[in-house]
Amino acid sequence: MSAHLIIHDGSPYWWDSPDIWVVPGSDPNGAPGAPIAGTTNYLWARVANSGNSQANGVRIDFYWADPSAQIAVGNATQIGSAFADLAPGETQEVLCLVPWLPVIVNNGHECLLAVAHGANDINPIPDPLPNGYVFDPTAHEQIAQHNVDIVLAARFARLLTLAVNALPRAPKRVQVALEYGGDIDPRLLEALGLAKLTPATQAVVEAWLSREAHCGDGGGEGDNNPKEGAQELTVELPRGTSTAVYLSVRAGKLPYGQYQLLRVLERQDKKLLGGVTYLIVNPHEEQAP
Repeated sequence: MSAHLIIHDGSPYWWDSPDIWVVPGSDPNGAPGAPIAGTTNYLWARVANSGNSQANGVRIDFYWADPSAQIAVGNATQIGSAFADLAPGETQEVLCLVPWLPVIVNNGHECLLAVAHGANDINPIPDPLPNGYVFDPTAHEQIAQHNVDIVLAARFARLLTLAVNALPRAPKRVQVALEYGGDIDPRLLEALGLAKLTPATQAVVEAWLSREAHCGDGGGEGDNNPKEGAQELTVELPRGTSTAVYLSVRAGKLPYGQYQLLRVLERQDKKLLGGVTYLIVNPHEEQAP
């Protein structure tokens, strides 16, 4: 008899997990929403035991990392932990006991992870996790990733930064590409405090990738002219290093109350390593600024 700990992945991509969410502000029982940089935020996770044995003393560790598709121990920072006793078939919502203060340098745009450790789990993972261990939700049901960012629609391009990380033992060569559109899990919208939004009826988001941070209308790669920007990049880097990829996003005609999805996908030899989901929204009843 064994416990079977699960923190559910997202669909269609695992990093859209609805079982990790943020409550900004000083009240951990407040309304969920996007994290606010430089202030107190609280983290929650939903963990289940689908096994046939009691799981006592389950520890759920919470981490944050810079936005990137593939994350390993060493480029993620542990925030704190929650604890739970789970009967067979039970699900609990657990609160990280340590408040989270997102760093201002990224304006609160971070990837979040939750990892459940239990002594009699049917599919145990190392405890503690060794340096370089890849957080792989597809291989371990007790690991979940919330890599979803809210971006306000605007007429002028907004520049976002992503990290591409090479693991310590091997160099890396990957393709980073954009994917537009689709729907998102209603539970995830609710967890982001955006339950009333509906998918955009027309494709209005323009986006492009660059290896350099550009601003203005210079017409170069990554500038405010999307025709000159890349929809896919090949990135090579030595083992154990990281590099930046820049994403420019523009969506001036997105109607109020609607959203459009934009995803950045990282693949190696056609295998999907991970990604980041951007939820482009217009919170203003008038046209986007």
